[in-house]
Amino acid sequence: MEHRLLYAPVFTVVEFTLHEGEEVVAQPDSMISMTSGIEVTAAIGGAPNASKKWWTGFKTMLGGESFFRAVFRSNRDEQTLILAPENYGDVKPVEVVDGHAMLMTRGAYLSHVGDCKLDAKYGGFKGWMAKTGFFLLRITGSGTLFCQTYGAVVERELAEGERFLLDNRYVVAFSDTMTFELVKSSKRLSDSLMSGEGFINRFTGPGKLIYQTRAKPRFSFIGQLLGAVT
Repeated sequence: MEHRLLYAPVFTVVEFTLHEGEEVVAQPDSMISMTSGIEVTAAIGGAPNASKKWWTGFKTMLGGESFFRAVFRSNRDEQTLILAPENYGDVKPVEVVDGHAMLMTRGAYLSHVGDCKLDAKYGGFKGWMAKTGFFLLRITGSGTLFCQTYGAVVERELAEGERFLLDNRYVVAFSDTMTFELVKSSKRLSDSLMSGEGFINRFTGPGKLIYQTRAKPRFSFIGQLLGAVT
């Protein structure tokens, strides 16, 4: 299977070229076009064990994603599938290898190929305060994961013990080898709130951190007020 990123970094789409028997798993309603040799089916969660599918689907919902997945399977060689993210922005392919999980924030998952397994990881109160949600989407196994972002995408590798501060709304995904803490953006709480920065995430390496260059705008006054606090 081959893939190409087209029209980056604002209107990025992913074009897959599939051979017979190959498949792409994606978020529902992400397909722009496909050739006639591709069959579409719906799957729950993605657990290989049928008895666990409903539970896995429920847990992926906790991670901010859809209960169902769209599975695009090629019945012939040289078939083409084009997927698009929900937002104006970029798409980042990330290699997932056995023994090294990736954690994703709400809405960042677009699709994957290979033997990737999707699950939910409890982020606790700090996850809610950091706007990543009570649960994060956890991807394990081996394959290629495609993250969708708002704006352009940036990847940063953190060394052992290296720290990096990132505004909560810009986090896309990070390695589970890293730790993250919710901290004030300034020494004084009043400065944190009045500056509009509120609380931010402090990541500590080693691991990979992926973030976006734009955040979805807040349209309501209440949303802006809560944003200043969280």
